[in-house]
Amino acid sequence: MTPKKPILLFAFVCSMIVSLFSGYGNAFAISNNNTLKKNTGKTEITATNTAADDTNKIIFTKNDPDFASMTTSQWATYEFNMDYAYLFTDITSYDHKFLREMLDLHWTTYLGCTLPTSKLTDAERRAALTKLHNTRMKAVPVSNPESKRIYLWPKGKVPCVTNYTENKGFAYADNPGFEPFMLECLVDKGAKIKGAVIIATGGGHNFRSNVEEGLEVALALNALGYQCFIVNYRIKPYTDQESALDMARAVKIVRLNAEKYGVDKDKIATSGFSYGGIVTSLAADIYSGTINASALVKSYVPDQIDAVSADMNAYLAVYSVTPDTITNKNFPPTFFAFGGDDRIWDWVMRCFKNCLDLHIKVEMHTFAGVPHGIGAGTGADGKVYPNATTWPSLADSFMDDVYAKAAATAK
Repeated sequence: MTPKKPILLFAFVCSMIVSLFSGYGNAFAISNNNTLKKNTGKTEITATNTAADDTNKIIFTKNDPDFASMTTSQWATYEFNMDYAYLFTDITSYDHKFLREMLDLHWTTYLGCTLPTSKLTDAERRAALTKLHNTRMKAVPVSNPESKRIYLWPKGKVPCVTNYTENKGFAYADNPGFEPFMLECLVDKGAKIKGAVIIATGGGHNFRSNVEEGLEVALALNALGYQCFIVNYRIKPYTDQESALDMARAVKIVRLNAEKYGVDKDKIATSGFSYGGIVTSLAADIYSGTINASALVKSYVPDQIDAVSADMNAYLAVYSVTPDTITNKNFPPTFFAFGGDDRIWDWVMRCFKNCLDLHIKVEMHTFAGVPHGIGAGTGADGKVYPNATTWPSLADSFMDDVYAKAAATAK
C-alpha cells in the first residue's frame, strides 16, 4: 500500500486545513504589544501583552525550550505537538467541553501562526502562542492520567525497529521513550453490552485526532452498547509496521480480558480513521491470529498475551482504506463510511472493489457534502454534519448482521 500513501496524507492535510481555516477565518482579531524575555531558568518568562486574553506571563517547565530564541513557526510546531502529546493523548482524563474548547484554540492558533495567508504580526502570533501554551499548562485533569493508561507492552520492552533517541527540533509529537497505551471508554453501568470496538484515530501518522475521532466516536458507540478502547499507537518516526503491532496487541489484550468487560470474544471490532485505518487494516492483514512481534523484531520474546488471537471480527474503515494487496484470507468484514467531498474517494472505491473481488463481506456508505475528518459527525472545527452522524448506527447494524451470520455458520 506504500505507493498510495501520499494520496491519503495529501487529502488529510488539505481537507483539514480547508475545513478548519474556513471556520476560523475571522478568529484572529488580536491586538497586542507582546515581547519576550530570554528564559533564565525561572518559573515564568515575563511578557508584555495587551491582547484580549490578557496573558502576561509564559508558564513553563524546565523541559520547555527557550521560546524567545525560536521563530513563531518553530514555537507553533512545538505547541502543536505538545497539545497532542499530552491533553489530546490522555483524553479520558479531561473534561470533554474543555477538550473541545482547547481543540478550537489549538487549531485557531496554529493556523493563524503558520498559514501563508495569515495577516497576524509576529507580536500577535507570540501573544496567541502564549495563550495556547498557558491554557495547556493550567489544564487540570479530572482524573490521574497515568491511572487510566493500559500499556500495551511490558515496561521498557516495546518491540522496535526504529532507532529513535532524539526529538530534534521538536519535530515529533511523541518523545523518545514513548510507550503505546490504550484508554477505556466504557458503557454506562447496567447497560446492555453488544461488543467491543478498538479505535485508532487519524492524523497523518504525525499526531492522533483523539478528541473528534477517539473520545466522541467512543461516546457515540457507547450509547449503542459497545465497550470502546482508544489506542495511542506509535506514530512518526516509527514505521507503519510498528504502529500496526500496537493495534494487534490491543486486540489481543481486549480479547484476553473479554470476560472482565462483559464482551463476547467473537464480537471484537476495530475502527480506523484516516491514517488510523491504514494502521488498523495493516494489523488485520499481517498480524492476525497468534502472529506476534517476532515477525518484525527477531529478538522479541513472546509472552502469554501473544497466545491470544488478534483477529478482528469486523473492521470499520471511516474515511479510510484497506491494504492495496490483502494477504490474509480471513481479513475481517469491512464497513466503509466517508464523505462525498472527501478527496480519498477514488482510493476507497478501489479498496471496496478489492474486497468484493476477494469475497470479503463489505458495506459502503457515503454522505453528501461531508469532507474528511468528521469523527462521529462533528469535525475538529466543531462543525456538525447531521447526515454523517448516522454512520455509528449504520455500523451497529452492520456488526449485528456480521455477528449473527458468523454465529449461524458456527452452529
